[in-house]
Amino acid sequence: MQQVVYVASPGSQQIHVFSLADSGEMQLLQVVSTQGQVQPLVISPDGKWLHAAVRPDFAVISYRIDADGKLAEQGSAPLAGSASHTAIDASGRFLFAASYAFNHVTVSPIDASGIVQAPHQQLAPLMTAHSVTLLTNEQGEQEALVACLTEDAIHRFILGADGQLLPHPLGDLHTAKGAGPRHLALHPVNGDIYCLNELDCTINRYRRDAGGQIRQQQSLDMLPEGYQGERWGADLHVTPDGRFLYSCERASSLLTLFGIAEQDGSLTTLAHFPTETMPRGFAIDHSGRYLVAAGQASHQVAIHRIDPELGRLTLLARHPVGEGAMWVRILALPTQ
Repeated sequence: MQQVVYVASPGSQQIHVFSLADSGEMQLLQVVSTQGQVQPLVISPDGKWLHAAVRPDFAVISYRIDADGKLAEQGSAPLAGSASHTAIDASGRFLFAASYAFNHVTVSPIDASGIVQAPHQQLAPLMTAHSVTLLTNEQGEQEALVACLTEDAIHRFILGADGQLLPHPLGDLHTAKGAGPRHLALHPVNGDIYCLNELDCTINRYRRDAGGQIRQQQSLDMLPEGYQGERWGADLHVTPDGRFLYSCERASSLLTLFGIAEQDGSLTTLAHFPTETMPRGFAIDHSGRYLVAAGQASHQVAIHRIDPELGRLTLLARHPVGEGAMWVRILALPTQ
């Protein structure tokens, strides 16, 4: 499997592109200079496009992904505010941008060639909207979950065929007071939903019932027992086989490993591992063998090997990137 790693560094206005070999070796392929401070990255469902949101001139840049994984800019479109997170629906026709600073979510159409256009919908107020997560329900409809940090709420929407978001008839989800929901992840098999709460550094596990209600099943602390420092949760991801969940926390610079029970999906905290300083984002490769974490304060990425049986991490190498590295995305290239 040929894979490519993309790392966004807003401080130096760069995207670093690396090849990722089956052995875990990473080699730099390209450094792309962006039109501003680049933050969230998202790859199209067909793997042919990478879209990068930039600030302070709020826009999303559409890059074609060539056969070797290198990027070629093809166009840009305005955004209504600074994007803290972006997502694309399963059809690849719409891009969603959550704006923490501007308290909204926008929906932008993607044209037939793959280039993002200006937004056609803006939903506000969604206070401190931090992320948008798409999922498909039992009726085949797409839902959008918007995590609003200071509201302690996850707002539910239905995505219409015209790309308009409508409030979900079953209402919203609410976390514990002061939890600060930030990012969500989906289990690839059992349908469970995980929410990383930034302010209290907990992971909530949710399950959707036959009627479409989403109910919390668990809430676990991300940090070691007895931890007394600052709490500043950042990101979470599940391995492709659904056996392990990882989260990262910026004040302690730790990655936390959770086991996922095959029988009922319950989470168990298994271990904590040091990584880059202030890990703002990370990604797991498509084989489930490697985790790549970006250090916002170290200006490096670390690649860790994942033990396939235990989930434990072993540091393999560190690679310099740009200043304030934040976002990591990994693409499996199509076989030639």
